[in-house]
Formats: sequence, structure tokens, C-alpha cells
Amino acid sequence: MSGVPVVSIVGRPNVGKSSLFNRILKRKIAVIDDAPGVTRDRNYHETVWNGIPFMLVDTGGLQPAAKESIPTEIHKQVDIAVEESAAIIFLVEALPGPTDIDLQIAQRLRKKCPQKVICAVNKTESTEAANEAYRHKALGCADLYLISAIHGKGIGDLLDKVCEILRDHARPADSLSEVDMRLAVVGRPNAGKSSLVNKLLNNKRMIVDAVPGTTRDAIDSLLYHNNLRISIIDTAGLRKKTQVHNDIEYYSNLRALGSIRRCDICVLLIDATRGIGEQDLKILNHTIKHRKGLVICWNKWDLVEKDSKTFDRLVAETKRTYRELQYIPMTAISALTGRRVTGVIEIALNVQETMQKRIKSSEIRENFFSWIKAHPHPYITNKKTVRFLGIKQIQTAYPHFTIFCTNPGSVVPSYKRFLNNKIQENFDFPGCPIMLSFKPAGKSFRKKGYTPDKTAEGE
Repeated sequence: MSGVPVVSIVGRPNVGKSSLFNRILKRKIAVIDDAPGVTRDRNYHETVWNGIPFMLVDTGGLQPAAKESIPTEIHKQVDIAVEESAAIIFLVEALPGPTDIDLQIAQRLRKKCPQKVICAVNKTESTEAANEAYRHKALGCADLYLISAIHGKGIGDLLDKVCEILRDHARPADSLSEVDMRLAVVGRPNAGKSSLVNKLLNNKRMIVDAVPGTTRDAIDSLLYHNNLRISIIDTAGLRKKTQVHNDIEYYSNLRALGSIRRCDICVLLIDATRGIGEQDLKILNHTIKHRKGLVICWNKWDLVEKDSKTFDRLVAETKRTYRELQYIPMTAISALTGRRVTGVIEIALNVQETMQKRIKSSEIRENFFSWIKAHPHPYITNKKTVRFLGIKQIQTAYPHFTIFCTNPGSVVPSYKRFLNNKIQENFDFPGCPIMLSFKPAGKSFRKKGYTPDKTAEGE
């Protein structure tokens, strides 16, 4: 996935999976109710224990559908968790002891991946419950961990065991590690992602279907372009959590988000016949959060009624409506016919090159002080005056500038946006997420000759 292993909590309904999920994360995220089956929108959040990060997954209760046998339905759900997870917490409850569904789940887990499984017996607060917990030895798991998700009992020991498994069964390194660029094709379901990848690869590498959600995996393919090795990641369509109705789609969402984390450049594919939706903006925010380059492709352009100015008008209107897209390169393509699809690679390579661009220190300082002089920081009371002292670019994989000033925590968001826009306008970083860090100036910084620009103080 993303280099961060997945740890899934599985078990029948109402054994306390959401309570354990909340306890491990130390905050109330999953909804808790005594009624079985409350966890319908699947939850997943990244956390850390003993320095080891992992993605914790709160799954729905494993129970058979009304028209299906216990083994068929449960085995299908267990197999999905087994395939996607580096470790599995199999949660049961102390009383009344192991049930038929517990035994079915345990049998499947022992058959598929006994080395991944940790059996945790929940609700062992009372002496009676703790004594009865050992009846779960009948499940055939190597060890039992007696816990109380509500009170926190035994959680530390359980997580120590999880991390032991994560260390012992680490996934192998990416087989496509030696590539010149990792390109993730992301977007809403049925936007044409697999069609684009197929056209770029000139084969039927991906299954293409008119039904949304056909692609379940995040699949890497190797493309050679002008002697460059490019890893293309076709992901499952990102859906709203309220539209994730089964475990397959649920893990597909995880994989798609993980693909963004491990790529260099994201191609956000938008169906030109539908326009930009809420999920597209969430993908955009996720891309920016992880400091990835971004290209927007308007797909199915062959289906749009247009003239020679249609695309220019679309771009102008989009950037006027969505200010966060102001500096994102856009192109119109038809993945079905292949029109302009190779241009996507060229634009992505340009963004990747721009991500590494470095500005001369003297040039950025000169421009910076001219900006703050012409447009000073707003006046702030309570002796929280913001006085700018200097700026420098940091050596990172994306444009990162550290700005030295007094009271860095008082810099208002609108002024941060102003400086971000000025950097984009003057130094041209299309498709690149610009990070601004505000820090107080230390003695070493002052010794280098940087002095406050008193004409640009927030006074």
C-alpha cells in the first residue's frame, strides 16, 4: 500500500471492535452502540505504537447475509481482511464464551494466516469474565490477550504483540523502486482511470467496465517514456464513506489513499461530462497534505460540445470558482480515443522537475522584502507584532520555504495565502504544493546579517 502496514480489527457484531478502535486511537471516532451492526461506515486512521506507524481499521461485524450460509459470507469477509492486513486483531468477548460464528472466523483465520492473528478477549473487567475468557482456547489461537476496551486493561500488551508481528512480517520493498517517476491516476469511480492507463500502456493491463468501482486494487505498471522508467498506479475510484457498502470497496479506498502517499505526481482525472465534485476536492486536499505534485485531466472530452474556446473558458471558470486550483496545470483528454493522453506524461514530468526547482537566496530575499513592504502584515494587538526577518528555501522534495519572524504563531492565514500566491506568481511552481514554515530567528540566523525590515512590520 503506502509503506504503512494495515492492522484490522475483525470479529462478530457487538464484541467491542469500535470501542477498541477508539481506545487505541485515544479519541472517539467510531460510533459505539449496544445494537449489533452499528459500524456501517468503515473507519481507518493512522496511528503509532512504540515508534511503529500503522493504519488501524475498524471493520463491520462479521455476520452472514440472510440468504447466504455462514461459511460462505464469513470466509469472504475474512479473506479480504487477511489479504490486506499485515496483522489482524481477532476480537471476541469473554461471556458467554465462543460462539459458532467465532469458531467459523477462527477456523478461517487459522487456515489462511495463523502467523498474523492475535486473539483478544474483550470485556474481562470482572473476575468471572476473566476466568471464563480462557474458554476461548477452543478457538485454537496461540495466545489469548485479556483486555477491556472500555477501561484500557491489557491494551499496551496487545499493541506490543501487534508491533512484534509488524516487525517480523514486514512486506518486501517495492519491486519498482528504481523508477524515474511514480504517477498515481486517481479520481472518482468511473472517471476513466483504467482506460487512461490502458491507453498509455497500449494494452489491456486493467479491466475496464462501465460499472463504477470495477478496479478493486491499486496496481503498478511500468511504462517506458523517452528512456525514462515510469511507474503508473491505477487506483480504485475514491468514494464517500457513506457509499462504501462492503469490505472490498472499503479496502479499495485505503489502497487509493495509500497510492497517493507513495507516488511522486498525482493525475486527478475528472469526468468532463460531470464536472468537479466534493470527492475531487477531497482528493486534492489529500494530495496537498502529502506534498505531491498534481495534474488535472478533464477526461471524456470527446463527449463535450465545444468550440475553440471551450477549454479556455472551462479552465478560467474552474480557477475562479476553486481558488485552490489556481496554479494547477490542466489538460483535456479522451482516454477512449487516446487524444492527448501522452501529453499527460509530459505535463507530469514538468511538474516533477519543477518540484526540485531551487531559487537563488538573494533573489528570494529581495522579492520577499518587496512584498512585505508593499503589503505589510495586519496589525495585531497584545504585543504580538509580526516582524519579518528573512526567508530561505529548504532542501526538500517539494518547494519548502522557511520564513523567520517574531511571533510566528501570530501570522494570520490570509497573509500565509498572500505569501504563497506571491511565490507562485513570481517563481512559477505550477502543480507543486508550496509549504511555508514560520519560525523565530535564532542567534546564528542574526549573525549571518539578516536584520528586520522595519518598514514591513505588522504595526
